Amino acid sequence: MNIFKKLLGIAMLCLSIGHQAQAGVIQIETDKSSYQTGELITATLRASALNDVLTGFFLALQYQPGPLALQNFSFGGGLDDGFGSYQFSDHSSGRLALEEYADWAATLATLAAKQHGSFILATLQFKASGSGLFSLKLDPSYLGLLTAGGDLQSADWTGSSFSVTDNTTVPAPAPLLLMCGALLLLLRPRRAVSLR
Repeated sequence: MNIFKKLLGIAMLCLSIGHQAQAGVIQIETDKSSYQTGELITATLRASALNDVLTGFFLALQYQPGPLALQNFSFGGGLDDGFGSYQFSDHSSGRLALEEYADWAATLATLAAKQHGSFILATLQFKASGSGLFSLKLDPSYLGLLTAGGDLQSADWTGSSFSVTDNTTVPAPAPLLLMCGALLLLLRPRRAVSLR
């Protein structure tokens, strides 16, 4: 009987771990893959492949704070059934924490219709002030999805990489000046070579 209880406990543990499978995928997408310094970078955080209706999420976006300056952000509408949602944010150097929760009396059918397929969790804008290769990614230690069933589940995520090039241009020398210099070299007097 004791062995049966242990096997049943192990089976229940395996089922609960399997039940806590990924609730979905959060994708970070930028509007382009290449930018110039001074340009605005628009990124969206999109949730997809959901097993259940979401009633909340929390995440922390990480970025390079020197060459990328956060300009603004806004939450998507997937957790608002028409009566609003509870939105929280915290921004520190290189990290933006976002949380949004549906109203406690939200209509699940309305949320399900807004979340069908995929929906935007948030939209962010950065200004590129430096050049190089950059990435936007999520902090896996602060990432979770709250489902309508009351389960807190983790999510898979894909980050975004992009390049920023310096937009200062080096002026090319005037072609006429180069041609004149070459012409002068051709017309220079040549030394007579004497044979002795």
